[in-house]
Amino acid sequence: MNKEELMKIDIQLRSLSEKVKSGEIKADEAKIELDNLKLQKREISQKIAQANAPVESENRNTMEDIRKAMIEKRAITLNGTGAINQIKELAKELSQKKEVLSLVKYFYGANASTNIPVLSPTLATPATAAEGATTIAADTQALISNKSITPHAFVSILPVSAEALTLGTVNLETELPVIFADAFADGFAKQVINGDGTGLNFNGLFNNVTNEIECAAAGNPKMADLVKLALTMKDYTDEAVIVMSPTIYSGILADSTVGVAEIYKEELIRNKTIEGVRIILTGYAPSVLTTGSTVAIACRMSDYGFGLASEITIEPIKKVGDTNTYFQSIVFANGTRIVEKNFYGLVTK
Repeated sequence: MNKEELMKIDIQLRSLSEKVKSGEIKADEAKIELDNLKLQKREISQKIAQANAPVESENRNTMEDIRKAMIEKRAITLNGTGAINQIKELAKELSQKKEVLSLVKYFYGANASTNIPVLSPTLATPATAAEGATTIAADTQALISNKSITPHAFVSILPVSAEALTLGTVNLETELPVIFADAFADGFAKQVINGDGTGLNFNGLFNNVTNEIECAAAGNPKMADLVKLALTMKDYTDEAVIVMSPTIYSGILADSTVGVAEIYKEELIRNKTIEGVRIILTGYAPSVLTTGSTVAIACRMSDYGFGLASEITIEPIKKVGDTNTYFQSIVFANGTRIVEKNFYGLVTK
């Protein structure tokens, strides 16, 4: 049908051209109709091209731009939908790959520094007051302040051989974001959980937690210790989680204490919960059992801030004497605990 319409338009264009040449109508009078026919022809031609193309033309253009950028050593930005949209797409991708990254609170900043207004450590419990009272004490517990999250550069480099670039048929547009998202998800999950807060590292969940709950005995925590930790989050049961290493978790399941351990084991194994608090197991959590070591964290993950700056770049780099092209991807990020009082650490005796 589109081809037939195209033929009709060609006939109309030739007829209009002949009328102008013969002087039957003036050129300026024919201009509007001529422009309209040309526009219709262009739209129909595009529809025909898209229908016959195995890949959308936009995808082909983007992939071609990536290939050219690799050769010309230009920096490129994927998903040209605006900086903030790009960073939100990355956050969505990270959340799908690592459970802990799906629970943190994301902050997006167009600049390298993001100030977060924080109510800490939340309002005091309201008390009664007599009618007309004038001497009600001010709340000395709550404080409005800013926490600064300054994103730092995290870099991932992927070498691509000349053969893969020149002879390969892989859709780079599809593959590159997935490859880099996997790498950054691993790196950021490790930082959120175990960042030591020094240098350019995140202030992780296990780093210098001030609220400590000591285990009842030395060695691996017992079931009773885990229950005690879970109960500290009783007011946030729907949102609370406990983060720990699979090694520590296995040791708790091996607890042979009669009574309390037996009651809680089924819930723990079946639902990965304890007193309604969800357990998140990750190999990034520490499993050291020396005295004073933090082996589990109970918290409300929405009180952990993850800052992402609005720039995601992938830059191809060439080296003299090296046939590889190096894809260097940079993401600016940082993370920290926002409300310290909602983080509790289980510490070995």
